[in-house]
Amino acid sequence: MRLVPVFFSIFFSFVKTILSSSLLEKLRFYGSDGWQQDLLEIIDADELPVFLGGNKTDPDGNPFCKTIIKHGEPVPEKYFLSNRKKLLSKSSHFQKLTVLRSSMEEIRFKITEQGSVLEWEFETKNRDIGFVVYFNSSEDCHPVEVVPKQRVDTYYGPEKNSFKCENVGIYTIVFDNSYSWMHSKEVFYRIRVRGPNENENKLWS
Repeated sequence: MRLVPVFFSIFFSFVKTILSSSLLEKLRFYGSDGWQQDLLEIIDADELPVFLGGNKTDPDGNPFCKTIIKHGEPVPEKYFLSNRKKLLSKSSHFQKLTVLRSSMEEIRFKITEQGSVLEWEFETKNRDIGFVVYFNSSEDCHPVEVVPKQRVDTYYGPEKNSFKCENVGIYTIVFDNSYSWMHSKEVFYRIRVRGPNENENKLWS
């Protein structure tokens, strides 16, 4: 059951042509009237809150039954993700990398111990950036993609992740901006290799 505005009936007249008859039989749509009576047909009045047409209230008489129903409230601004400030660019622990338009930048690591962990954290100043990790067992071998290529948007927070290196060899992290022919990208990042026996909570140097 849904409460819907009047214009919805116009929209739904087109949508229902693609819905199955069994599904249509389960749907009911209402304007401002009629829905309370139908609710009372399936829910006892003493169990239905007053604000929905029943008799149930809170012990203090509140018709909205806030002791058993969590009503929607305004979200405090401190939780707005769109208000998040870019912080990595202000930290001395991060390096800055400018990836020119239609280009990419590579950062290579030689892993000599099996089970080492390659860890990274980065944030772009604006827009997204392509990210991928390749592995080569030697300089002469064709690189293998071990962390799939994806375009990462750090608008809501920095990208943090890691990869356990099961094989020794060369691991290459690539920041890829080859798809953008107009904009360069500024990336603030830190990357480290943690030994197989090192604690994952070890502080970044």
